[in-house]
Amino acid sequence: MKDNFVVWFHEIGEISVDRVGGKSAKLAEMRHAGLPVPNGFAITTDAYNRFVKETGTAARVNRYMESIPPDRNDISDLQEESRVIRDIIDSQTLPDVMRRYIISCYEELCRAAGAENVPVAVRSSGLSEDLKDSSFAGQYDSFLNVRGPEDLVEKIVQCWSSQFTTRAITYRRKMNIPAEGSAMGVTVLQMIHARSAGVGFSVHPLTGDPSKVVLEGSWGLGESIVQGLVAPDRFVIEKESMTLIKKSISDKEKLLDYGPSGIEEKSVPADKRKAACLSDMEAIKLAEYAVQLETHYGAPQDMEWAVDPDLPFPANIFLVQTRPVTVVSRKKNEGEKADYLVDLMVQMVQQVRKTAIDSSKRRAGPGKAT
Repeated sequence: MKDNFVVWFHEIGEISVDRVGGKSAKLAEMRHAGLPVPNGFAITTDAYNRFVKETGTAARVNRYMESIPPDRNDISDLQEESRVIRDIIDSQTLPDVMRRYIISCYEELCRAAGAENVPVAVRSSGLSEDLKDSSFAGQYDSFLNVRGPEDLVEKIVQCWSSQFTTRAITYRRKMNIPAEGSAMGVTVLQMIHARSAGVGFSVHPLTGDPSKVVLEGSWGLGESIVQGLVAPDRFVIEKESMTLIKKSISDKEKLLDYGPSGIEEKSVPADKRKAACLSDMEAIKLAEYAVQLETHYGAPQDMEWAVDPDLPFPANIFLVQTRPVTVVSRKKNEGEKADYLVDLMVQMVQQVRKTAIDSSKRRAGPGKAT
């Protein structure tokens, strides 16, 4: 740890969630459990607290919040409230000592990767993301394809300010959580130049069947599924025998990849459009990881994964996030009706996510993710 501002995943150990936030703590725990997580580090809540104190940001935000009538809940008023507060935070620069420490860690990550300006994902790691009675999942900002030290420090500040998105302000008021926000961690995770990526469920996401693992994936970054750009391939694995029992391959016309200008949409080569984005061995290995996660956390898990095209199997498979499966139907019918409903559910979720992400991207530009 460097002056309490930065801690590497492998150093987190038993550090409490209130020092690094839920996302960083979860990734560190996964690494300690022997799961394949990319290299990275956490920006601690100590850094946030020093930033808002030394720059005077906390005082300015508090003065503004005190001037707002408590019953003001019109959406246009909340949007203006969000804009003003985020502008206050985003206009500040990191204290010099903190900036140097963060940049030195990023340069160390680049040296370990053997490349300059290694792309990283910069993700908000809020303290309330994993609380039993509240969930800020998806409400704070994250950024993909962040390259170079200047881009990194800018995105860290923007993650901090995302405590004050309109949706986060609204949620805090609904749940009677203090409106002024709280200290926040930030996750800096080396990006995998994904050949393919997607999600996996350690139980059937619709039927609740605990004997099945379901994977969904596509070529390129997993955001192509989140944004509804393509219908994903689906793989169903029987847990006890670790046998791939069903494989549904879609026609995947587009993919998302990262480049110098940000996240780019590309056409899938004709010979890959109807080809499986995972080999059978890769699908089974991912199913094994899903079971390992479920066993470790004692509850069904929803994981995100990526496959590196430059590494041999199984070192090419990485996990980049896991969370509890929060909504699982208890239907036990595994017939055609259930499969149809899965397809319908996936299409609906993709459309909702695409609408939300398109709206947020208008503010942040290329490389933004939620």
